[in-house]
Amino acid sequence: MKHKISNLSELQLSALREIVNIGVGNAVTSLSKMIETGVKIEVPDFKVELIEDVPEVLGGAANVVSGVIMHVNGDIEGYIIMMLPEEAAQTICEIITHEENTDILTPLNQSLIEEVGHILAGSYVSSLSDFLGLNIKISTPMQTFDMLGAIIDQILIEMSQKVEHALLFDTLFIIQDNRTDGFFLTMFDPDSMDTIIERIEKMI
Repeated sequence: MKHKISNLSELQLSALREIVNIGVGNAVTSLSKMIETGVKIEVPDFKVELIEDVPEVLGGAANVVSGVIMHVNGDIEGYIIMMLPEEAAQTICEIITHEENTDILTPLNQSLIEEVGHILAGSYVSSLSDFLGLNIKISTPMQTFDMLGAIIDQILIEMSQKVEHALLFDTLFIIQDNRTDGFFLTMFDPDSMDTIIERIEKMI
């Protein structure tokens, strides 16, 4: 790896934040159409974390979350994972289905969470692709309900441990005056991070 992601300048981080915010803005339109009501999404924080520190930053490895995992391929390789606390996933499902005390593990609700994750990840990837001139695709989403540490370990096995840092951004959903938190985790292999950083340097 040529570039140390932990040494990104504030200007480089700002460029990444802008890409994320534009992607989130595009996702709002798609989500609003999907659930037929107004949606607002904010990204209050964006940071680079050592992969071993991520579970603790997000509440602990034993924290059970609803996760949506998508593989990224093309000019860059890696994974995007949307994680929602159980309460947040339930709130989103109840708003969409208009049902109270819904079970987030039913096939319907798992599909709904998958679609929310896929829309957000797709918008983020499109923003990366457009701004950095990269050809990037994402896989169909895979929904999981497990301990946060187990989900991350699964991705690291898939990537043969070839990742040191993760890009982490908090996600705040505001739907019908309901505020619910989630987070997005992106893990790219070293060569892919080099590609992203080099394209950002050209852009700025």
